[in-house]
Amino acid sequence: MSDIAVELWRGDRMESRVAADVAVVDSIGQVRFWFGDPERATFWRSSAKPFQAMPLIESGAAEQFQFGPREVAICCASHGGEPMHVELVEELLRRIDAKPEDLVCGVHPPSHRESQWALIRSGVKPTVLHNNCSGKHTGMLTLARALGAPLAGYHLPEHPVQQAIRANVLAMAGLQEQDVYTGVDGCGVPTFYLPLTRMAYSYARLVDPRGVDPAKAGAALIVSEAMRQHPELVSGTGRLEVTLAEALSHRVVAKGGAEAVFCLGIPEKGWGMAIKIDDGNSRVMPTVVAAVLDQMHLLTAGERVALEQQLHPTLTNHSGTVVGDIRVVMRLKAGKL
Repeated sequence: MSDIAVELWRGDRMESRVAADVAVVDSIGQVRFWFGDPERATFWRSSAKPFQAMPLIESGAAEQFQFGPREVAICCASHGGEPMHVELVEELLRRIDAKPEDLVCGVHPPSHRESQWALIRSGVKPTVLHNNCSGKHTGMLTLARALGAPLAGYHLPEHPVQQAIRANVLAMAGLQEQDVYTGVDGCGVPTFYLPLTRMAYSYARLVDPRGVDPAKAGAALIVSEAMRQHPELVSGTGRLEVTLAEALSHRVVAKGGAEAVFCLGIPEKGWGMAIKIDDGNSRVMPTVVAAVLDQMHLLTAGERVALEQQLHPTLTNHSGTVVGDIRVVMRLKAGKL
């Protein structure tokens, strides 16, 4: 059962409490740290994107279409719809001889506020390219090209693209076919329901693929290195993945997902981390992530200073006056469950 991880205080009164579950697992499957219910199952949502991108490498599609780290990173992205994201997706679609109309992820405005206002000022309507999942979907179209499969229906569970992705998710999580339920994600492709411990294990193997089949191990390292190098393409300006990369000198691989899921790989330790905020609201996620890293003693003094805003955030009103703060009350437990 989820435990209270964070309290929000207004003045000298506690106003709200937020529950969370945490699992930290190493690349051989041992639970290293935990909080709440580390076996809690939930949908992986966009935190699954590295594992949806790995078949691009393993199939030879990335090599066939000359994908480097930037191209691989955008295929793992929940991007903000900034010009650098849109332009890269456009280029990849041209490279594989596909059109924006082939993408089925739908249209929404850029989540990056400045990019959204720029469109409004210019009178231009958002397109499917601004969808935060357009890079992932372009990667799926690329895989379809490499497999000789039709582009149409690439998002459906029975399509060869989704079959390859599901097989990879099962392999990296160490699960069997009957173990993983799938729903439909916000962008229309399958999303996977599994325990936090298995998400964390997958991220540990992504950054430290010991014991993984050599072809998959190579794909894992290519994907994780692309994400580590280019967090600005994986998410965008001001986002948590970028904040962590800048504060920690790019020594982690991080990816958030909808409904307050966040996963992280720590190459130097061979550990993976998965967090779920119980109410599905990500407002305290930066604080929980920073607190978990701190309580695992993974932050240097300088990194703690760089993450001070996340470790000890204040609450301000619209005029900028400090009216309260967010306090971590969680205490990680170490060792086996």
